[in-house]
Amino acid sequence: MGTPDQAPEWRLSEEELTAGLLAAERQLCRAYAWMLSMVGEIDQRGVAVGKGFRSTQVMLVRSLRISQKEANARVAQATAVLPVMRNALAAGDINREHAHEIAQVLTHAPDSVTPEELAANETTLVELAHEAPPATLRKVGQRIQAYWDFDGVDPDKREQDLARPLREFRYTRTRDGRMKYTGEFDPDTATLAEQLFTVLAKPDPADSFGNPDPRTRSQRQGDAIAAVLDLAARAPDLPVKAGERAVATITVSLDDLQRRAGTVMLDGHDPMTVSQLRRLCCDAKVLPAVLGGSGEVLDLGRAVRTATPAQRRALAVRDKGCTAPWCTRGAKWTTPHHIEYWTNPHGGPGGPTDIGNMALMCDRDHLLAHHGGWDIRLRNGVVEWIPPAWLDPQRRPRRNTAHDPPGVRAA
Repeated sequence: MGTPDQAPEWRLSEEELTAGLLAAERQLCRAYAWMLSMVGEIDQRGVAVGKGFRSTQVMLVRSLRISQKEANARVAQATAVLPVMRNALAAGDINREHAHEIAQVLTHAPDSVTPEELAANETTLVELAHEAPPATLRKVGQRIQAYWDFDGVDPDKREQDLARPLREFRYTRTRDGRMKYTGEFDPDTATLAEQLFTVLAKPDPADSFGNPDPRTRSQRQGDAIAAVLDLAARAPDLPVKAGERAVATITVSLDDLQRRAGTVMLDGHDPMTVSQLRRLCCDAKVLPAVLGGSGEVLDLGRAVRTATPAQRRALAVRDKGCTAPWCTRGAKWTTPHHIEYWTNPHGGPGGPTDIGNMALMCDRDHLLAHHGGWDIRLRNGVVEWIPPAWLDPQRRPRRNTAHDPPGVRAA
């Protein structure tokens, strides 16, 4: 309901409703400016202590029933010397969120910032607040703070920091083989990481049933890191150790490998399942050491087991990227996967390492192909994914059309 001299909202035209909305917002902004004036005067006079409160913030929490965070913000805005911001708020030209972002920046300025610079930045932020939402103001404020941090550092120390940037990575391994890590990056590396997350950690499109990507943001970013590490491990100029690139050796018995069951050992320490081995062996980072019944080494990797550079280029032309129906990852983020595994589970030779028996897959969808119940086949030069029966009882083949050129309709 409106005030007594106003018509009920349901009787107003659209123009009157929008005009009323804007007018109400200006009134809220002016009321908030008046609130800050009261808070500033209460703090200056020490009213809170006189009434038995420890501080003005505590008085606001108790008397106004607001949170400690809100009380801190109001006192900070009320006591800061920000005349341009206060005048704009009192005029109803900016709102309380704008005031909060401006105070957050200017009240944390380092001592090296002169009063003239503070005044100039206050004017800049208030002018921006006339046109932009608080989120934009926050980003500009962060740039101002970054400039202050950069400009306030001794030039010699800055060059030393650039020569030896702070990059730390700490990790521990859990009993089940997982890795937990913490650390920090220098600004340049942090920016690069964010740019990679923007591309690699974005949610997948909804599936054919309309279900959104079920992964949380942290899970998507974890998958992005895994993709970056996988790409780096396949780089041709990766540093070598003991004359070869980073290679893990996995020991497995021939019987277990053929039965697709049992346990294998990674470098003699960490256990894994045969299904994991089958997935890892699609790439050159793993050499399987296949043992016979008496422990003799029957096979220590095979050069023909992994795709050659020429085959990888041909697969990139044919598949254009990951072949999973929902994936948009390009070819450089993929690994060639054997459609018919390179070891026959019934004994004898397995699937050949040739173009007709391989398909490109990114790291995450490679996991799904090996452990998610999907079957893969090549039909008329196109890789098709056949879903498990629980997902599609008819198991209708699906293909990736995300890599098709614009204007080209999938067959």
